[in-house]
Amino acid sequence: MARNVLLISFISFSFIIGCYAEDNLLVSLQDGLVRGQYKESYNGRKFMAFEGIPYAKPPIGDLRFEDPQPVQPWIGVFEAKYLYTCVQISMLPVGPQTDLGDEDCLYLNVYVPREKINPDENLDVILHIHGGAFMIGSPKMLALPNKIMDRDVVYVSINYRLGPFGFYSPGDGHGNYGLKDQTAALKWVQNNIKKFGGNKDSVTITGVSAGGGSTHLHYFTKLSKGLFHRGYAQSGVALNPWAIRKHPEKQGKILAEQVGCFDEAAEEVRRCLKQRPAKQILDAVKVLYAAPLLPLVPFGPIIEKDSPTAFMAKTPYQQLISNEVTDLPFMMSMTSDEGTTPAALTYNFIDAMNSNWTKWAPLLLEFYEYENYNLDEVSEKIKEEYFKGSLLTKDNYKTLVKACTHRIFHLGAEATSRLQTKSTKSDLYFLVMDYSGPFMPINMTGFDVDFGNGHGSDGKYYYSGDFDIPLDQDGVRMKDILLDMMVAFAKTGKPKIDAVQFTPVPKNGHLNYLYVKGPDDIEMRNEDIFGPRKFWTSLGLQES
Repeated sequence: MARNVLLISFISFSFIIGCYAEDNLLVSLQDGLVRGQYKESYNGRKFMAFEGIPYAKPPIGDLRFEDPQPVQPWIGVFEAKYLYTCVQISMLPVGPQTDLGDEDCLYLNVYVPREKINPDENLDVILHIHGGAFMIGSPKMLALPNKIMDRDVVYVSINYRLGPFGFYSPGDGHGNYGLKDQTAALKWVQNNIKKFGGNKDSVTITGVSAGGGSTHLHYFTKLSKGLFHRGYAQSGVALNPWAIRKHPEKQGKILAEQVGCFDEAAEEVRRCLKQRPAKQILDAVKVLYAAPLLPLVPFGPIIEKDSPTAFMAKTPYQQLISNEVTDLPFMMSMTSDEGTTPAALTYNFIDAMNSNWTKWAPLLLEFYEYENYNLDEVSEKIKEEYFKGSLLTKDNYKTLVKACTHRIFHLGAEATSRLQTKSTKSDLYFLVMDYSGPFMPINMTGFDVDFGNGHGSDGKYYYSGDFDIPLDQDGVRMKDILLDMMVAFAKTGKPKIDAVQFTPVPKNGHLNYLYVKGPDDIEMRNEDIFGPRKFWTSLGLQES
């Protein structure tokens, strides 16, 4: 009898504890109730995860190729326990080799480093925009929270429409749906993050690659003003040549014709495309590639016609030189060999590149949209500058990596540091990551070749995902140094490194940056390592 009483008491106690935990995981939002779950961080900390919260109406049917619309409130409890992926094609040589994701994908994820929410705690908020050339990627693939949840911040990761679903434009000056999705997510944070213990007045945007470019682009739109307070762009900025598409109508026309939409009127083409299955549109995208990931960004951000709903009506470059950029603290980082990923993706096409360099160079080095230029002549000048007339071989392939690094990434970052420090009063910080650790580009390219310290490799010290490998002892130390630096920036607008004073880029036009060679080798430098600026300037390829 006593044993039965004890058993009943234990079951009752367990039920009460379970109900208490369930209550802790229930949050009342503006649009309805959500229930999350507990997860465990890198260092074993228990945290709260709310995954797959809708922040806009599903962009399907008539809402395809339209600006995001407010989410419909729901009745009952929404189980926020699923990570969504936006519909996309498979492009990488590793990872899933089939198209994946859903068109109904405008969901975000909120992570709280607590076992119970205190709405009055006012934790700083970090919102992450994943990378993937505006064509692929997801928080699940590239931005999981288990590392950052060892720090006292609320972390938000978001989905946004990709490829043609996020950036198709028939040439009518309307597009950028993917960027507007990001703005809608920022608005959601302003309206709801306090319910998770976050501070809506301390929101830092971060992103890697296209996520870094996106982060920077929010400094150039009136739509996002007042919705964030700092930005940290990794391996991508708005002045990189891939960040703005110059002739979106060309790719849009090819896409439309591939699926049988031939009308000349932009609105009729858009209406026709809305009726096509997503799979048919994805298959049509594949004809735009000469090789995997080339061109890097067939569908991406554009300059729209000026209107109240336009994300950008002027290029970032135009806004920088006319002092129209949003004046907020900004930090950016580049790895020493950013060009690894685009260069590595052409590694199996060396003979083809040598046979037809003038075809491949504009695609690889992102100047194929410059219609008024002699692209063959520009291609040959680049070949002479970097290869001195030699053929491309596996032995000198790192020279191509260097050219890609300079053209596609570094020179845009260097220009940003010069122009934005002149255009704003806020501090700008610049970091160069020359520490490889275990995250070599082989992990994403599939090639057993050391191409250098790869594109976006430092992002893996902040976030987890499908391309993770275990960190060694130095890697763990590097993770902690970089996380502490980013969190300090998110809290104060000033990144902090214990080993050295991280100073902002001066306003006098001189360049300085934090150079990270390893956890015990961090210093401020000022030498120009970003490529032959005079040569590239002489080609006249003015960026965004």
